[in-house]
Amino acid sequence: MYNQILSQNHKRNLDPRIKLGLMLIVSLISLTGGVTGNEVFIRLIIMLIPTILLMMVGKYKVGLIFLVLIIVAWYGEAFVTLGQSQLATLLVFVPSGIMTRFFPSLVMGYYIFKTTQVEVLILGLERMKLSRKLTIPIAVMFRFIPTIRVESASIKDAMKMRGISLRFAFKKPMQYIEYRIVPLLNSVVKIGNELTVASITRGLNLTHKRTSIVKLKIRWLDWLFIIATVVLCITYYLV
Repeated sequence: MYNQILSQNHKRNLDPRIKLGLMLIVSLISLTGGVTGNEVFIRLIIMLIPTILLMMVGKYKVGLIFLVLIIVAWYGEAFVTLGQSQLATLLVFVPSGIMTRFFPSLVMGYYIFKTTQVEVLILGLERMKLSRKLTIPIAVMFRFIPTIRVESASIKDAMKMRGISLRFAFKKPMQYIEYRIVPLLNSVVKIGNELTVASITRGLNLTHKRTSIVKLKIRWLDWLFIIATVVLCITYYLV
């Protein structure tokens, strides 16, 4: 665990506070972005920031796939017109617009989940002087979501061992949903209680300042990304 925590000091991994700032800007520009004028190119650069960050931490294949998807969706939204057929153009424009507005935020969230330790995130939020009422739920959520995914996969494997497959789902859909949802809900309640107890045991509910073995510092790479993104954001709204 100690080595995992120290991985935050990797030269290509950003400070959690910078990650949250980038998440805010990327989500804002993606959701409110226009599809005409020179600002569409600035919007594309901002939307590609999460894919660049993924490739910086070694996730080249995933980052490249996301990069291609975003560029294709951006081009389809801003430039594709299929002759005189308004319906065909609309069928390209609508899915592309949905993707450009939500997909970059999802990619940025994926990057944060994959590269940020819970201990480091909590320390970063505390450095930002945020309330414990906010930091504790975020810490529990970071532990909660990956655990639920593992539990769901385990339930799926158990169902396969009992012969409950997709064929069974088509024959008896309500019963199939019951077999999947009820065990998952039981696991969710149990895991939620366990994570709450674990958080309290680690002292997250204490009122005084907590110590940490993590050395959190905003470095030149963090400043480079946040300053460049803020400049792009300001330029986007001024163009």
